[in-house]
Amino acid sequence: MTNEITFPLISGNISMDLVNTEVVRHGTRHDLLTNADHVRAWFDTLIMEKIIFKEQFSADIEHWGNDSLSILRELRQVLREGFEMLADGKELSSDWIKHLELLIENAPFTYQLKNDQLIPTPMGKPENALISLIALDALTLISSGQLNNIHRCANPDCVLLFIDTHGRRKWCSMKICGNRSKVTRHQRQKAQNK
Repeated sequence: MTNEITFPLISGNISMDLVNTEVVRHGTRHDLLTNADHVRAWFDTLIMEKIIFKEQFSADIEHWGNDSLSILRELRQVLREGFEMLADGKELSSDWIKHLELLIENAPFTYQLKNDQLIPTPMGKPENALISLIALDALTLISSGQLNNIHRCANPDCVLLFIDTHGRRKWCSMKICGNRSKVTRHQRQKAQNK
């Protein structure tokens, strides 16, 4: 079943990619993280895409994937609330930021050099390490100002969020919603011309 799961990694940022593990398909909202197998598949996808690295974790996910499901889903909800506030032009509360800072305290960082890239390596239980990396990513997006460019997809049925630094993008992804819009518009025009 995990082979069928496709995660929309449209940002390259682990915090945004976690939020985007909820999708809408055929008008129904789907949670892509409903069991430990899904967590492992998401984790493996992040490693394959080089968003995270195995060296950042003290144990193989087979040993801690079950323990991370509930805390990942809780963090996803917190992040979604904050990111959607920003997408709607509202300000984040200091409590939201403090919450992320506290998550990092559960697995503070050391650093290692991998392929000429300095990568943060959380110290602590692997599930806390994953949460710490996600919280660090969200705080980095805030401090860099990138979240000033966060948007909701123009498709009103889509729940995916994205960062647009060019100011022209309106779809979460051309593959996901952009093409659907083009197909729908084409079908309408075709029907009108009959």
